[in-house]
Amino acid sequence: MYKDDQERVLSHYTRGEDPNDPDVFLNDIKKIFDDTKEMIKNIAQEQGFNIDNVDDVEAPAFDPDVYVLYRLAKQYSKDAHAFMQLLAHDGIPQELNDAYDDLMWYHTLIVAKTGRLVSSFADGLRDEELQRREEEGTVGVINKCIRVSDDALQCMLNELPEYLQTIADLKDMLQRIDRQIKHDIRQKVGT
Repeated sequence: MYKDDQERVLSHYTRGEDPNDPDVFLNDIKKIFDDTKEMIKNIAQEQGFNIDNVDDVEAPAFDPDVYVLYRLAKQYSKDAHAFMQLLAHDGIPQELNDAYDDLMWYHTLIVAKTGRLVSSFADGLRDEELQRREEEGTVGVINKCIRVSDDALQCMLNELPEYLQTIADLKDMLQRIDRQIKHDIRQKVGT
């Protein structure tokens, strides 16, 4: 699995792509799911099942960008990614390696979990209790992402005053996400 991931990263670099770009990452996930589906079909066939004759159930189209919370998380992820690229280019002081690693991990997780949260709003097949529990758990993960990211940014602010405005903007975006969670996780753009 490590080898596959390293080959994926190398392939992106040879094509001039950033493997950490959210769009590139999402395309990778799609390919992984397509490959997994093919593998499942082959295993099922080996076991004597023909799943090609099973009707595919098409999930209804869903646009997470209609939700304010998702747009905030997506913009934060994009801005945080640009900041991390700048830091990587300028050089990361050794004492900030942990903070950088935290920011690297959580800037993608916050948008992924927010996307998962808002996509669950369109799923009318779940019972209310299950929906409520999943929302609480996902919001808990998003809140942890906010806390860890804010701590990492604060650590960076203390050590990198030349990035004051960028770090302040990222911290403000995290606060906006937190306020939106407390205000209305289901609020749609324009309402």
